Amino acid sequence: MGRMAHIDLEVALRWADLDGYRHVNNTALVRLLEEARIQAFWPVSEEEAELGAVEQPTALTTLKDSEELQTYVASHRIEYKRTLGYHREGVIVRLWISRIGGASIDVDYQVLTKDDPEAQQPYAIARSVLVQMNPATQRPQRLGQDVRDQLEPWMGSPLVFRS
Repeated sequence: MGRMAHIDLEVALRWADLDGYRHVNNTALVRLLEEARIQAFWPVSEEEAELGAVEQPTALTTLKDSEELQTYVASHRIEYKRTLGYHREGVIVRLWISRIGGASIDVDYQVLTKDDPEAQQPYAIARSVLVQMNPATQRPQRLGQDVRDQLEPWMGSPLVFRS
């Protein structure tokens, strides 16, 4: 996979995430990715820190949503590698930045369990494209150098998906 800077985040599974086949439903998997992404990049407020929330080293303190700037999901791509049943200990979502564009970033993920820290058999691989937007104009807004500098240490090789 080449150079690999990543962060591993523990995400809880809920019993309600299971479908009729007792597997984590595909829509629930998108929620797991969202939970990891928020945990990874959203800065912890003072109030949250006082209650014990831990800010991740990937937190983008310069990319806080505001009236002038918001971040939107432009797309998701997911490949399900094997079925994921219920695990009381939750899952590990490994994520990294695989591309920094003009106004967007690609976030790549592997969904793992604690018994596979080397990611030999991920349950799923995925990519989300996030776009920084000006909400007043509804137009993409270029990423500033400060954001690029914060993202650079978390760059890794892009995942390879099936055609």
